[in-house]
Amino acid sequence: MKIFCSISTAGRSLLPAALFGAVLISLAAAVLVFQMRREKWLQALNTAAFLLLFVLLNVVFSKINRQGDTHGSIDLLTGLLWIIICTAAVTGMLEILLLRKQTGKTIGRNSVKQAIDSLPSAICWFTEEGTVKLCNLQMYRLFRMLAGRDLQMYAEICTALEDCPEGNTNSRQIGVIRLSGERQTYLFPDGSVWKYSRKEIAASDGRRYIEAMFSNVTGLYEKNLELRRQTEQLKLISRELKKLSEHVLELTRESEILAAKTRLHDRIGAGLIAIRQTLLGTRTAEEGAKALQAFRNAVRMIKSDNESVSEKGELAELMQDAEAIGMRIELSGELPEDTDLRKVFLIAIRECLTNGVRHADATLIHAEIVRKNKSILLYITNNGKPPEGVVVPKGGLLNLLRYVADCGGKMKIESLPQYVLSIELPSKNGEIEKE
Repeated sequence: MKIFCSISTAGRSLLPAALFGAVLISLAAAVLVFQMRREKWLQALNTAAFLLLFVLLNVVFSKINRQGDTHGSIDLLTGLLWIIICTAAVTGMLEILLLRKQTGKTIGRNSVKQAIDSLPSAICWFTEEGTVKLCNLQMYRLFRMLAGRDLQMYAEICTALEDCPEGNTNSRQIGVIRLSGERQTYLFPDGSVWKYSRKEIAASDGRRYIEAMFSNVTGLYEKNLELRRQTEQLKLISRELKKLSEHVLELTRESEILAAKTRLHDRIGAGLIAIRQTLLGTRTAEEGAKALQAFRNAVRMIKSDNESVSEKGELAELMQDAEAIGMRIELSGELPEDTDLRKVFLIAIRECLTNGVRHADATLIHAEIVRKNKSILLYITNNGKPPEGVVVPKGGLLNLLRYVADCGGKMKIESLPQYVLSIELPSKNGEIEKE
């Protein structure tokens, strides 16, 4: 092989240039290996290759004078030198290409920072001393709106949140508003709502960090406001339905009374006809006595109907109506003192009275009132025939069920072996336990 001094001038110029290019490629590979935090042995190998090429470059340049001549022959073989240069350059370029290809597949500092910056939540980790260890852009943005400066210490977040005034969406205060101190929710000037939380975490090396995080709950907050608005609307509708239900019950009661009076009118007419026929001798004395009894009942009902209802009260009026249609009511216990509860019980007894006559051919209604610690119960039965199937609330019973629900109570209907209507209403300052 030729020695360095025996090659041509062009070759002697090309060799240092190639060696210098190999040094640059080796340097780039070494820097990339260190940036990607690759294995220690790979870092040492790239460092050694760079230093070797750098020393060779210095040796070659030291043998070349300013005119391109040598001061003396060198001991390095030119062929071996070219092999080293080419091997180093090719190896370095392949290593750079391989590392660049793996850049998107490995986790480094930049990839971790980019990942947390892409999170929708604002998050920051602090050391035990309170200094910022890692923080994403969302946290910096929220803290600037919160305090008007960049975040440096954990204590700054605590102070800024404590200084937030209490308020709501209707507040005209400027800046961040604390919506709930218990839930740690805050309304920011841009209209977004964030929930703050903190916790301590331990790393694998035993170090402890403080994690502060703001979670975006704007959607949940807006849905909560919409739910409140709908609840207010439902309350308004419920009050309107309650008034309508009262009117329906009153109309039902009046129609039932009208029907009862119509039947009594018919009985009076039938009784008068029977009396006339008895007097004419076309009926027996027994038939005449029955007709006369029906006539007496009708007259008694008309007489009692003319009496003042206000003097006897609602219960007396109910008893009077029952007697007018040939029914009897047995009441065990005392009606509630509360006007609303008392009204519900009277409506229930009247409804069972009507249904007992219409569907069960009953002549007796038994109502029992039982008082508990927080509720009052009403049980209603009759002596008529039991229902043929399950009783489904409709008409008057359905209105009664709604009325009971408006008072916060429960209603239950048993069909077999005997018809039983049970109502449980909460007493004053009481609450019924839900099953």
